Amino acid sequence: MNALLGELGKKLAERWVSLLALPGALFLATLGVALTLSGEAPLDHTLLRARLTAWSTDPDLRSAGTVVLLLATLLLGSVAFGMAAAVLGGLVDRLWHLPGRHGPSRAMAAARRALWHRAVNRANAPTAGQDEIAAAIAAANRICALEPRSPTWTGDRFHVVRERVRRSYSLDLDAAWPRIWMLLPEAAQTELSTAAEAYRAAGRRWGWALLYATLTCWWSPALLIAAGIAVSAQFKGREATRTLADLIEATIDVHYRDLVRAMGHDPVPGQADPGHGAELSAWFRKSRWDPRSPMFE
Repeated sequence: MNALLGELGKKLAERWVSLLALPGALFLATLGVALTLSGEAPLDHTLLRARLTAWSTDPDLRSAGTVVLLLATLLLGSVAFGMAAAVLGGLVDRLWHLPGRHGPSRAMAAARRALWHRAVNRANAPTAGQDEIAAAIAAANRICALEPRSPTWTGDRFHVVRERVRRSYSLDLDAAWPRIWMLLPEAAQTELSTAAEAYRAAGRRWGWALLYATLTCWWSPALLIAAGIAVSAQFKGREATRTLADLIEATIDVHYRDLVRAMGHDPVPGQADPGHGAELSAWFRKSRWDPRSPMFE
């Protein structure tokens, strides 16, 4: 038991260092440069070197107590900024999944729908050639595989998974997913967890981009750093979203029969859809308003 706890603590410490401490330390270093060169030549490395030398030779900063205090401050600061980036990443994730019903999100969703319908109309045009049809279909799919509902590509990519599962199996994915998860083999759970962590990491990367952008108030080159991180976050976010969405849909395709059996039904043989999706969805939701639900009143 002690060995297990020790190994678990080691893994948690490694994860904590990689996710919070190291990126936070880099941000603190950049913050120090920004504050040192603020209001003066932003790329004056000579000035930066001179001030670092002055600080390192200051007798007041060389005592053991001061060094310990500085190290503790740096450690706590790096973790604090790492947590701030995680919080901002969570907010970015929520923005990705806005429903597109109110305010600017509604306008953005409408704009995406207009572009999608324009591409679909080009594909359905009677005079369109094969190359034009293929190009129009590719353009529509780049926006969304179905009619867009969300102001963001990420939100629509997960909406497509839910809609495909609903149309294919009459299954409510959100209600069924915890039950599917309990039936998955460890290898499948690990694969999905890895993909989900990559997706969350992309959100945190956006959080770091926002934090670095705040440094432009003191140091203009921070804008280039923030822009580079944002571009990286955009590409990583798209890739992680695509991978996670594909894995979730594949999990339903492969393991839905296991769920049907686990709930006491016999899947329909020889069909891609084993049936019982609507019945199971009503049971999982347990809504008091649904006559098929055990909680109906």
